[in-house]
Amino acid sequence: MKKLPAIITLIILLVAAVSCNNEESTWEKYKDWRHTNNDFFTQKDNSVNANGEREYMRVSPVWDAGSYILMKKYKSGNGTKYPLFTSTVDVTYKGYLCNGTVFDSTYTYTDSIVTFKCSSTVTGFAIALTNMVVGDSCEIIIPSYLGYGEQELSAINPYSTLIFGLKLRGIPGYEIQVKP
Repeated sequence: MKKLPAIITLIILLVAAVSCNNEESTWEKYKDWRHTNNDFFTQKDNSVNANGEREYMRVSPVWDAGSYILMKKYKSGNGTKYPLFTSTVDVTYKGYLCNGTVFDSTYTYTDSIVTFKCSSTVTGFAIALTNMVVGDSCEIIIPSYLGYGEQELSAINPYSTLIFGLKLRGIPGYEIQVKP
């Protein structure tokens, strides 16, 4: 009985060591992919057009001015309200990786418009939506830490920069935040 706490402690340490090894192997396994994605984001962040102007504007969330996504507007809408993080929005989009692989698109659905809450998306997508008005059409580039980070999804490797062609079609649920 006196050895039971020592055995439990040993088991916990072994599980922790195995978990750390898995994290390290993911970090190492995707080292080249991580570098490719970081370089892609940096290159887009530094790109300028023929007039020497930034090709993409940096868009930061109000809660973390040091973080940002990149946004290039194709068309400005005529809406007057910006969705809140709690708002429900109608959008069309096509998502792809820096190597051109498409991982999701609303255009494959019968009705290409999808409806969801801004808060149900990855952070970078929510940042973009809360900085758009109805009718805005743009390309956004989301660094991995504002996307899926080190998570591995079926079509998305860990540390992936996400690129979206995005159009805000409507705000069917504009929810005003209630103060307590």
